[in-house]
Amino acid sequence: MRLSAISLKNSFISDTLIVAFGTTVAQFIPMVFYPVLSRIYNPSDFGLLATIISLSVVIGVFATGKYETVIIIATTNKNAINLISLSILFSSISLIIFSLLIFIFSKEISNVFNEPRLEQWLYLSPLIALFISIYQCYNEWSVRNKYYLNLSKNKISNTFVITFSKLFMGWLKKNSIGLIVGEVIGRFISAIYSVFLFLKKDRAMLKQLSFLRMKVLAKKYSQCPKFIIPAQLLNTIGGELPVFIFAYYFSTTEIGYYGMALLILSVPSSIISLAIRDVFRKKANDEYVQNGNCRSTYVKVLGILFLISLFGYSLFYILAPSIFVFVLGAGWSTAGIYARLLIPMVAISFVTEVGSSMFIIAEKMKALLIWQILYFSVTVISLLCGVLVFKNIRATLVCFSIGRSIVYLVSFLMSYYFAKGTRYCA
Repeated sequence: MRLSAISLKNSFISDTLIVAFGTTVAQFIPMVFYPVLSRIYNPSDFGLLATIISLSVVIGVFATGKYETVIIIATTNKNAINLISLSILFSSISLIIFSLLIFIFSKEISNVFNEPRLEQWLYLSPLIALFISIYQCYNEWSVRNKYYLNLSKNKISNTFVITFSKLFMGWLKKNSIGLIVGEVIGRFISAIYSVFLFLKKDRAMLKQLSFLRMKVLAKKYSQCPKFIIPAQLLNTIGGELPVFIFAYYFSTTEIGYYGMALLILSVPSSIISLAIRDVFRKKANDEYVQNGNCRSTYVKVLGILFLISLFGYSLFYILAPSIFVFVLGAGWSTAGIYARLLIPMVAISFVTEVGSSMFIIAEKMKALLIWQILYFSVTVISLLCGVLVFKNIRATLVCFSIGRSIVYLVSFLMSYYFAKGTRYCA
């Protein structure tokens, strides 16, 4: 038993290192080229792209029916591959529906965001959503089957092609066109590469596809569209709400500063927290199915993340303004100031993001929806408090950071409760 425990521990560490390597390289690539991109494109260009991506993410919530979220907990690979097909089928249908809606309401949408340039680029949002869905489905398949090397390759290729495409298009034409077209080209190549990796290793699984099976699974996991879609919609809109509100009350330049600040702050999360989460989800799910709980793994993993977050983000708080100026240039000093204001919520999220997997593992989709309602409500209240009461973007960011910190702590308490096992959360 002792040797088995040591083996599992070593396996968890080695798997995490593989994924961490992929996420590190994937984050390192754009970081290296951000100083170049920030000099080719201006903050308003990044703000325009941020708005387009935000709309793509919102569309992506509906696109798959959220069936990709249960790929990892499906009882067999046959069910898992049919869930992937179901997700991509939904995405394809969504592409047509949202394209028609944008065709009808493109002008109205661009007016809402107070960005005239947005109208001509809105049509790309559903397409980007489809490419992201394909990429995410393959990542879930990789986690399920412990294809951690492929998962790392996919993450690296994703950021490389997106970053290189932006650089290449910027070299051809130095304006927002290059930034947006580069994003689309990169997402497309990333989706194609995901399909290539799947066919190379698991082409035989395509024989398991069945419309009847997809229909059965759609009914079995009906909680996905019933609870996860509204939950994810609230999460996505809540996540992108600062962009929407800043666009209305402030400017695309402020969005650019905010977006860059959040992007840089999220690098440790993308490298460490999300790498651990991918491996944690698989180990915790297997342990939960076998033992009815995964409390021990949960406590150990989140304890380590807490220490990393405490020391890492404390140091970053001190150095943030200098780092932004050194890496991105003097024109981005404001983003460093914004980063300091956002550090508390990002530091807590760094820890709780891993534990949030317990909502799916314990199949507590309704509880997830309840938490997302809280998340969305607090986000709205905190942002409106800032823009209406203080009428200042920095004060708004402080309110926003405090509100988000509170709801992330609630997420931790709920996920820990579920990790304790079926006898506690039945």
